Amino acid sequence: MTRLILVNRVQGPPELGQLHVGSGRFAPVDPASAPRTHGVLAIVEGQTFAIYVEAGALWLQWNERRWPMAEVALSYGHDLDAETTTFTAADRSITYPAWWRGDPTFEPLIPERDEAEDWLAYAMAVKADAALQAGLLRGWA
Repeated sequence: MTRLILVNRVQGPPELGQLHVGSGRFAPVDPASAPRTHGVLAIVEGQTFAIYVEAGALWLQWNERRWPMAEVALSYGHDLDAETTTFTAADRSITYPAWWRGDPTFEPLIPERDEAEDWLAYAMAVKADAALQAGLLRGWA
């Protein structure tokens, strides 16, 4: 049985689509024909990431792999010299250009705007905030 989760793509061009849980592939759908969404999705450096609700639990999916948000170990950090960001979920990691690369106004000593600028920082914020998780569970169930 193919499991599809209706999600909103929120990074890049916004669009409604279906996430194929088994493969991690995203396919746009006609918004007029779609019911309520159950999560959000972003494409980062060609990799598909999603946070969604299924069977009463909040999930993080990265391409074909997924983990219960409550159980997965996540890390996120910047290399200021290389101007890169590394995100890790369980035993996978991705390093990509930092959102502030090339921004002459970026000041590393001022609190960052990571969550607003980088979807994987948003995933970290969800992981760290039980109240946010509860709200997403209610809203996407």
